[in-house]
Amino acid sequence: MDLSGLNPPQRRAVTTTEGPLLVLAGAGSGKTRVITHRIAWLLAHRVPARAILAVTFTNKAAAEMKERVVQLVGQGAQQLTVCTFHAFGAEVLRQHAHRLGWPRRLAIADTSDQIAIVQRALRERSIDGKRDFDPRRILAVISRAKNSGRAPFPEGDAPAEPGRWRAQRASAGVPLVPGVEAEIAAAEVFPQYQRALKAQGAVDFDDLLLLPLRLFREHPEVLGGYVRRFRHLLVDEFQDTNGAQLELVRQLAGERRNVCAVGDDDQCIYGWRGAEVRNILRFEDAFPGTLEVRLEQNYRSVPAVLEAAHGVVSGLPERRAKKLWTTLVGGPKVQLVVVPGEDDEAASVARSIEQRLARGLRPDDIAVLYRTNGQSRPFEEAFRARSIPYEVVGGAEFFDRREVRDVLAYLKVLASPADEVSLLRIVNVPARGIGDVTLEHLVAHARERGLAMAEVLARPESVPGLTSGAARAVKEFWELIERTRSRLPTERLSAVARALLHEVGFEAAARASTSSAASAERRLRGVEGILGSLEQFERREGRASDLRTYLNRLSLDTREEEEGPSPARVSLLTLHGAKGLEFKTVFLVGMEEGFLPHGGMQGEPPDLEEERRLCYVGLTRAREELILTRAATRLRRGRDVPRTPSRFLADIPEAVLEVTDTTAPPPGPPSEAERSFFRTLKAQLQKSPPPSSA
Repeated sequence: MDLSGLNPPQRRAVTTTEGPLLVLAGAGSGKTRVITHRIAWLLAHRVPARAILAVTFTNKAAAEMKERVVQLVGQGAQQLTVCTFHAFGAEVLRQHAHRLGWPRRLAIADTSDQIAIVQRALRERSIDGKRDFDPRRILAVISRAKNSGRAPFPEGDAPAEPGRWRAQRASAGVPLVPGVEAEIAAAEVFPQYQRALKAQGAVDFDDLLLLPLRLFREHPEVLGGYVRRFRHLLVDEFQDTNGAQLELVRQLAGERRNVCAVGDDDQCIYGWRGAEVRNILRFEDAFPGTLEVRLEQNYRSVPAVLEAAHGVVSGLPERRAKKLWTTLVGGPKVQLVVVPGEDDEAASVARSIEQRLARGLRPDDIAVLYRTNGQSRPFEEAFRARSIPYEVVGGAEFFDRREVRDVLAYLKVLASPADEVSLLRIVNVPARGIGDVTLEHLVAHARERGLAMAEVLARPESVPGLTSGAARAVKEFWELIERTRSRLPTERLSAVARALLHEVGFEAAARASTSSAASAERRLRGVEGILGSLEQFERREGRASDLRTYLNRLSLDTREEEEGPSPARVSLLTLHGAKGLEFKTVFLVGMEEGFLPHGGMQGEPPDLEEERRLCYVGLTRAREELILTRAATRLRRGRDVPRTPSRFLADIPEAVLEVTDTTAPPPGPPSEAERSFFRTLKAQLQKSPPPSSA
């Protein structure tokens, strides 16, 4: 096998196949090439394809990885298992969930399902979810707890009666502490949340990791089968693993411990969703005898970008020692542009992009990066004013649209009538005379008698308090669902779905509920998007197509994928969304305290180490040009508020930084105070966190 295209550390990472291996792959150092060549090397040395498990964090990355291996070695690589952690967990549960008391045909609850379950649990516990607690925040607490393998409550066991404990704190005038209060609420609703999931034969995203671990613990013979099969494990983006994922890798590695972990601790930026940087910093603790290989040659960026990025990331108190270098020479310095206000910042960036487009740079070679989505507005306005083609990557989500959620709820009920969340969502969509009062009677009857909602809907005449008209409407709805479900075994899924939506008058209702034809067409395009997706699934799967499988894959895709940039448009995206991408020219805007580093959200203190890594990720997206911008003031509540430069600017070596300050007086000989500005600022900022809000 030809390895001549690899540098020496890359070749060592490819050919070291026995025992635990940690490959520290800096930004732009060719890690994907190393992983694919390593798999090809194993196949060339008589390791069967089915004995290799490669895990990464998005389905797109998994598909691309497998395709690249196929290009290297041929169609024999199609037998490889290349997938995400959650897809692997879903497959394990598909085979073995019945051993834990779950049905063989599991559903995967999406975010909207989870929110609805939490909201219902809050109501049943007499907690005002709108006034007191954000269900998404509670879900985040539950998710963090699951990923760390504990019940949701801070620093120990929850009170025996969390509701009474919370009420006593309130009556005593103890102030709310958002993080702690959310964890208490999570502890209060968690048992009901789990029971509701299991009652409808569903698991949430985190259960796709936790239940396989429980299965392996309680049924070692199942684990043994996987350990015997998978002789070599490769894990991409290892810095993004959480505690459950690390344990899953450790279990699957068995005594052979042929684990190759590839990652970069400097790019660990997902702590808010459970990633634990210590997994890569302390890799040897889990896998003693680890060999470490560092990939430090960068093939992406000009030297000034690498020097700036190294200056920022070197400020981390704990990291794996490494420094990116390149054989490239020359290239522009990193630019810092200081402007009076946020509109000036947007106008400056827009003018600079216009100039580059006029010189022939393609729009999709340019990106504007910011810390939070809320920073995009002035740039969008400036781009529209100058007719600059752009796209906000990761903006309004397709699957968050109401009409899309409604169609998916119909499909979920067809797949599983036990899905109470989806049933209650669509029972009166479009409106069919089943109002809130009727729903209250139905739900109360189900709770009082311990019945599933499907049983109650099938016999509405037995529900006290229902009018004859309401009972008839409920009966007709349920008969429609049953009649449609009976068609699934013999007809195409998409044809059944289209017929159902036509019968309930979905299109007419969408048109009637909007104020303009254009708005109605947008809604119907969303519906058509789902039906088109279902048709593609049928073509791809053929006779094996199954509605539950389609919904589960859709749930995995929407949770794991990051929307990518479009061709022929300038990309506006967050630093989190930019990870894994690269552009010729990058504008990193809002280089101010409170933005980057961010001041924390919803009462949470800022994680300065992760903010520093996030800045590093943003800097290393640039191949040729890196332009940093900051505003001297921003409008807040009707007045201009002075802004403090980001502390990370002080870490960029002066030799690679060129400053343009449009707020400064006419240039003259620089004073000593001006030359030492950043050094003094850095010393001051080291003593204080960023402002709590931007």
